Amino acid sequence: MRKKVVLLVVSALVLATVTPLATAAVKPGTACSKQGQTITYAAIKHTCIKSGKKLVWSKGVAVKAGEKPVLNPTQPKPTPAPTTSNQESVTFTPWSANVTAKLVSDTAQKNFREWAALQNKKYSSHEFILQEGVPRGRAQSFQVTDSVGARLFAQYFSGNSVTVVGTNEDWVLQKLNANGGTFKNCSQNAGNGGLNYCLDGGKNQGYVVTSDATYNSGNPGNDGTSLLAHEYFHIVQFQMSGSEKKQTIKSGSSQSSNLFPAWFAEGGANFVGFSVSALALGGTYWEGRNAMFNYIKPGPSNNANKIEDYEIRNGPGNESPTYPYIVGQVASEYLVASAGFQAFLDIWLNFKETNDFKKSFEKSVGISISEFYQKFEAVRTKLGLPVVSYKLVCLTNYKLNEVPTNPGPCNYDSNSGQGSSNQQSSPIKTGSSDIVPNGFLKARATWNVTGHESYRLYVTDPVDFQKVYFESGYVNDSRNPLVIDITGLVCNKEFRVVTEFYTEKNAKGERLVMQSLQLRNLSCEDTTKKP
Repeated sequence: MRKKVVLLVVSALVLATVTPLATAAVKPGTACSKQGQTITYAAIKHTCIKSGKKLVWSKGVAVKAGEKPVLNPTQPKPTPAPTTSNQESVTFTPWSANVTAKLVSDTAQKNFREWAALQNKKYSSHEFILQEGVPRGRAQSFQVTDSVGARLFAQYFSGNSVTVVGTNEDWVLQKLNANGGTFKNCSQNAGNGGLNYCLDGGKNQGYVVTSDATYNSGNPGNDGTSLLAHEYFHIVQFQMSGSEKKQTIKSGSSQSSNLFPAWFAEGGANFVGFSVSALALGGTYWEGRNAMFNYIKPGPSNNANKIEDYEIRNGPGNESPTYPYIVGQVASEYLVASAGFQAFLDIWLNFKETNDFKKSFEKSVGISISEFYQKFEAVRTKLGLPVVSYKLVCLTNYKLNEVPTNPGPCNYDSNSGQGSSNQQSSPIKTGSSDIVPNGFLKARATWNVTGHESYRLYVTDPVDFQKVYFESGYVNDSRNPLVIDITGLVCNKEFRVVTEFYTEKNAKGERLVMQSLQLRNLSCEDTTKKP
């Protein structure tokens, strides 16, 4: 499955964790989660066995001299890379178009694991804090995955960091904020049942676990271990680029033109999340690769744009027509396979000097970002992506045969008509608009608009479009003026408010997208309460 992959790094990394899981997990007679799993600790190999109706750790047997301790000896063995008809081994040529998805994926993993095998330094700056009572399966896999992630990436941190995992949101928040966090809630959800998470743009991350799940190498996003590694790598991105508590992803505005494309930030975190969880828990990246294509609702435009259209997001959460995670993950595979994993990291590290993604990319990789886009488009279908059939014009995604002939310039910096290039030719006409506070942590949008039969309004973080505060759903309404009440907001935040108007009911017909950054900094004091 992979050629020349260094798998001994699993044991080296897991056994050198900051807070070793094995100490608590291998006490004979205590519960374990998967029959047949083994852990070697203090020269004793323990096996998860069935005792009555329970799974418990065995007393263990002594490890023979020279035997390497491993987390799970049933870990798949590496197999040769694909071969040609004459049985000569196929090798990957950087930036080649003569590839298969398997060859690129395996080469990227080979490069990642070879880099990981060299990260032998110990760091004590990261701490894993676990609340008593967290379901055992997630507690174990989260701790192992977090330890491997910290082992690889804590070197890029200035100061301490923590990962907090608990069953109670208040407890998680207390621990995070006691370690320098500025968290007000921990309620983000990426689709994992019984698991919420939170980041604040700093060095810490938190997880609230209310049900158990086990790692499945064929679906690494199911239990949350790849999510934990994904979000931790976002924190690593902040540290490497010197962007802690700052915006890192392009939003379309002129002020963000030097920042990182969404596909690179999110797709890169996906690649690392899948890679680290597989490395830590004895799986293979290839086993779980197909699962990534299912992390978005089916739709005709899924992954069907050129990669340049995934530089910004144009929708809330996972509802974005240019959802950047999948194309970005595939592009990251091709990038790591061709340039190596260190060059992949250097793009972030060099940003401290260049303060410009394009310059940092070329300095680190050796080709310009436009050259990379051309090379990637030449292999996209070989890597599992569909033929390009859509094009993003400002914030609207069109089929190629429906792209406006003469779209005007995109205006992302104004509060009226933001992100709409074809308003003059649209049958939907908007006049004045206002989006203002209207009660405690509430707001009201008022539109003077004609030509519409339905709409949708949503509110997101101005940078992280996956953080959705309000979503109206699709509403059939042709009133003018149109008044929409907004709830569920938080204080001291900037917001991105997007309103989509449609010429027909049920969100059909032509669409006009209006974006606003007018709403911001709501008061934390509830002045609506009587003294």
